[in-house]
Amino acid sequence: MDNLLDHLRSLNAVDCDTLDAEGELFHFDVGSSALAAELGPFVDCTSNQASTAIAFAELSKVDSNGLPLYQQVIAESVQVAHWLFGKQTDATLEELAVELMMVGLSLRIAPHTTGYLHVQTNPKLAYSTATTVKNAERIVSHFKQLAPDFDTSRVCIKIPSTWEGLQACRELQRKGIATLATIMFSLEQTALAADAGCRYIAPYVNELRVHFDPGYVDTNPALAFCGAAQQYLDSRMNNTTQVMAASLTSIDEVMQLAGLHHITVSPVLLAELAATPAAGWAGRASIGQVVKTAVGAAGGGPAAGTAQLGAENRAAVLDTLVKDESLWRMAFTRSDGGRSETKLVQAINIFADVQDKLEEMVRQADVTARAAAA
Repeated sequence: MDNLLDHLRSLNAVDCDTLDAEGELFHFDVGSSALAAELGPFVDCTSNQASTAIAFAELSKVDSNGLPLYQQVIAESVQVAHWLFGKQTDATLEELAVELMMVGLSLRIAPHTTGYLHVQTNPKLAYSTATTVKNAERIVSHFKQLAPDFDTSRVCIKIPSTWEGLQACRELQRKGIATLATIMFSLEQTALAADAGCRYIAPYVNELRVHFDPGYVDTNPALAFCGAAQQYLDSRMNNTTQVMAASLTSIDEVMQLAGLHHITVSPVLLAELAATPAAGWAGRASIGQVVKTAVGAAGGGPAAGTAQLGAENRAAVLDTLVKDESLWRMAFTRSDGGRSETKLVQAINIFADVQDKLEEMVRQADVTARAAAA
């Protein structure tokens, strides 16, 4: 009998939302088999709540002896960062090591995927196009450095969906580097990402805070926005941008989104989907309802004054906005009564805090290594 994960795979691409190739996902038993063997391979590997945050969670794990589970990845990343540091002037030692750690984790999970490996740029660069482009190019070069035989066309760079970030996506796509516009909450961001040629957009169903603030619940999950974004993209001539729904908190949300281009799912929800028979599931009537009923832009519409426009007129307005920075910024500021921009800024702040923690981890590892060598 099919389970919900099987059914979901029959409706859309399913991506794995973790960089943990050693622990939670790939040693979690379902029956007698490890979860990876039982449920993989996946299409893409993402980190859903964004690569930086997930990387910190994975790199912070310790074994039964209290030692870092990924001690080798951390140590080797710091060592290579020292070697690279003197050869460039664009990044600090800590920034280089963080990039290398995330690439190292991604390479460990590559055998369990068939598509892209997603690595996010430094969130503290979210308002600089030039430095974000350099950051992305370094990440691709790290893949070449650490795994010369790895096909770097499988690397997709996740970039926060600010105006500057989406212009960086445009430049990177022109250079042949795939990009994903992440922490997305509005059709203004969707339209600009599509105009930039992004490979993916990642609408956040729940604001990022739900994954960091225990007990906090997003009372207005952006399910309808995901459907509206896909409807807009599919209506564009020669569109190559796909939706990858992210930041999910329940299998009910996952199944309501069935039929989107991609859905990235956490290990906990993957296991729950696999353990739930499709036949007789209480929420069966809601499967795929978001895509089926996607009309307009409920939950994340464009600027005030255009919210009631029909799909064709709305698309025309959006296509105009993406050509004018000041118009786009004002439309985004007013999107959903200002809530879209608020959620984006909140997410960038959360990710910047985690980036700081990762860089501190590097400093501590470097001190430990120097002391051991003394």
